[in-house]
Amino acid sequence: MKLSENFEQAEFTCACGCGFDGIDQDLVDLLQKVRDFFDAPVTITSGCRCPDHNRAVGGSPNSQHLIGTAADFKVRHVPPSVVHEYCETLEPGGLGYYTTFTHMDVRPGRARW
Repeated sequence: MKLSENFEQAEFTCACGCGFDGIDQDLVDLLQKVRDFFDAPVTITSGCRCPDHNRAVGGSPNSQHLIGTAADFKVRHVPPSVVHEYCETLEPGGLGYYTTFTHMDVRPGRARW
């Protein structure tokens, strides 16, 4: 199912194969803004996670991925530091910088790392 111009629901489905794919539309809308700004493909490396998969990947017990409000992603040919800087202008709830990807979520309140 198409969620936006460039994102399909399947991109956010839990990687373990359980089928959990309840991604938040506000998050998809922010990711579409990222895609449009950089005019480059965005690859979702982790979207929804069931509790078993979250544990398997070492996720936080309170991870936003568990409720479909978070995504880890890469933008083709754009360093995560640059992606992170742009995402800050979108004012998401949670924003995390990692050397190989960016984490963004739509939690209530603000969290940065």
